[in-house]
Amino acid sequence: MEIDNRQIVYIHGLNSSVNSQKFKILKEAFPTAICVEWTVENNIFDIIQATYEKLKGIINNLVIIGSSTGGNFAWQLQKKLKENGKSSELILLNPLVDQSFKYVDDLPEELSKYLADMNRFEDTKVFLALHDDILNTEKLKDFFEIQQKIFTDQIQIIEVDDNHRIENFETLLTLI
Repeated sequence: MEIDNRQIVYIHGLNSSVNSQKFKILKEAFPTAICVEWTVENNIFDIIQATYEKLKGIINNLVIIGSSTGGNFAWQLQKKLKENGKSSELILLNPLVDQSFKYVDDLPEELSKYLADMNRFEDTKVFLALHDDILNTEKLKDFFEIQQKIFTDQIQIIEVDDNHRIENFETLLTLI
């Protein structure tokens, strides 16, 4: 049996935490997985920097998973690592590309300043829920299909028959 030696880093979405169902599932499958916790009150740039400092010494097999708003932050972390010579795989679960992708513009104002313009992709899998009630799946799919044309062979789009929270996350573990 092959041992999975990937270091999994999970960044949860808005109003979630280390106690999220997705992280519990990840932790069971990957015991060394870590969760980057944040709240609306935090300075997200400081959290990304601190996480970068923890991860920059990992030699290989780094996988960053971000859910919803955490997907935007995960993208920023991957970018920061890449700028400093460190490659990683990025897995986005219904990522918040920007506020215009939301059905309702209800992102806390103090959080919006931390969203980045997701404009460059490398080694990225994007899971899009077909029944997302928070983000416009069609708009996300269109965005990532355009990105696929720009960043050839760098983005894989996987549509899942689920909702924004991806209730059946454990069924996706084999794709991670």
